[in-house]
Amino acid sequence: MISKKVSRIQPSFTLQMTARAAELRAQGVDVIDLGVGEPDFNTPDNIIAAAKKAMDDGFTKYTPGSGLLVLREAICEKLLRDNSLSYKPDQIIVSNGAKHSLSTCCQAILNPGDQAIIFSPFWVSFPEFIRLADGEPIVIPTFADKNFTPDFEQLEKQLNPRIKLMIINSPSNP
Repeated sequence: MISKKVSRIQPSFTLQMTARAAELRAQGVDVIDLGVGEPDFNTPDNIIAAAKKAMDDGFTKYTPGSGLLVLREAICEKLLRDNSLSYKPDQIIVSNGAKHSLSTCCQAILNPGDQAIIFSPFWVSFPEFIRLADGEPIVIPTFADKNFTPDFEQLEKQLNPRIKLMIINSPSNP
């Protein structure tokens, strides 16, 4: 038996689309599946070789919760070199993906009754992350003809003391 909180959550539309695409494909229908963000190519050989080498070298244990220091340092270097953004390794957290990180952030920030602003279009999981954290999603639409720039007057109308979080995302996967 699952909790009342979990039972209120809507099933993943992405997974529903993926399952439907698989059904159609099994029936012989030529499907372009835009559901799950899987690449349309296999893992490159150099990545497979590096993973095998790491395992052969005994690199098979848990890493620190925030990620390996050498990786966080490399991320800082990349952000400075490619994006002119200066961060220290202790400001970087390596995670297993955006979905997990954003869900964890909602759990850490929101209390029951808090609100969170999300701009549409958004990733389909955002409202459910907020609801799982006992928060209320407030959706503010953005539009392609305005380059998906939020309408700041509309944003200002939504601001209130219950707003604790705002998720800013490009109109694609996070």
